[in-house]
Amino acid sequence: YEKERIGNLNVQLAPVDHSLPGASAFLIEGSEEKIVYTGDLRFHGRNRDDTYEFVKRAKKFQPTIMVCEGTRINSGLHEKPKDEKGEEIGYLELEEEIEEKAYDLINQTNGLVVVNFPLRDLDRLATFYNLAKNTGRKLAVSLKQAYMLKRIEEENSGKTIYPSVHDDAISIYLPRRGSGLYMRDNYVNYDGCWQSAMETDRIKDYSKDKWILEFLEYDNAITYKDIQDNEPDYIFRCDNFSFVDLIDVKPKNAIYIHSTTEPFNEEMQMSYEITENWLKHFDIPIHNHFHVSGHAKGCELLDMIREIQPEVLYPVHTEHAEIYEVLKEDGIKIVRPDLKGF
Repeated sequence: YEKERIGNLNVQLAPVDHSLPGASAFLIEGSEEKIVYTGDLRFHGRNRDDTYEFVKRAKKFQPTIMVCEGTRINSGLHEKPKDEKGEEIGYLELEEEIEEKAYDLINQTNGLVVVNFPLRDLDRLATFYNLAKNTGRKLAVSLKQAYMLKRIEEENSGKTIYPSVHDDAISIYLPRRGSGLYMRDNYVNYDGCWQSAMETDRIKDYSKDKWILEFLEYDNAITYKDIQDNEPDYIFRCDNFSFVDLIDVKPKNAIYIHSTTEPFNEEMQMSYEITENWLKHFDIPIHNHFHVSGHAKGCELLDMIREIQPEVLYPVHTEHAEIYEVLKEDGIKIVRPDLKGF
C-alpha cells in the first residue's frame, strides 16, 4: 500500500486473493477523481485476508469511481448442475476444502495419483503439496512450476505460503527432450553450453532453455523411471500437454483427480474429451469436482461494492453487466459499456 507517484497520479498497489500469485487491486488518486480498480479477486483462497484488507482500505479511500471485475457475477442465478445420477453437484467453497475432500481418496490409493490443476495456480500446488506430505508422498511438479517456486522463494524468503523447490515433499519431473534423452548423465557442458553427449543434431538444444539447466543438477529431479518404480510414492501433476509422459510411466494402478475448471463451453468440452481419451487408454478412473474458482461469487461482489460505496461503478470482465443495476438502489451510478459500432 505504499504510494507511488506516476505522472500526476498517486497509485497504491493492493494485494488481493486470486488463483495466481501476485494478483493486485489498485487505489488511484488524481486531481479530480479517486479510482479503485479491483483486478481479479476472490474471498475463498489461502490469501483471502488480503482481499478483506483491500475492501477495508478501499472503503476508507472513499473512491468516486470503482472499476470492478464480474467474472462470476451471475453465479447463483442459474440452475445448479447435476451429476450422471441426476443429483446436484456439491461444489466446494474454500481452497482448504479440496484438501479435506481429496485426503481420503489419495490416502486409500495404493498406486499413482495423477492430478491436473492449472500450471500457474500456486494455491492449488500448495494444496496438493500438503496432501503429498500428509499421505507420505511427493508432489512431482513440472519444470515451469519448479522455476516459479524458485523465483518466489528467492524474492520472498520467509514470507511465502508456497513450498521451497528443495522441499523433501517436492520432486521436479524431467521429461524427455527431442532426442528422447533427459538425465544429467546424458549431457556434457561444452564451452558453457549443455549438449547431448550423442545424437547432438537430433536433440532440442538446451541452450535455448537455459533456465532449465540448473534443475538437471537438483537432487530431487526425477524421471519417468522413478515414478514407474515407485507409483505409490507420488502425486504426479499432468495436463493435456503432458499426458504423453504417461506413455513412459505406464502406470499399473492409478487414479486421476481433475482439479481445474469444469468445461462450460464447446472448446473446453473438446479439451476435456482429450483428457478422457488419454485416461481411458491407460484405464485410469476419473475423479471430478476438486476445484474452486479464482473469482468471487456474485453476492460477494455486490456486498463488496456496497461496503466500498463508490459514486460510480464501471463493470468489466463480465458478460452480465446488467446484474450490477441492482446497486442503483444503493445510490451507486452504473456505467455499462456502449457496444454500438462493435
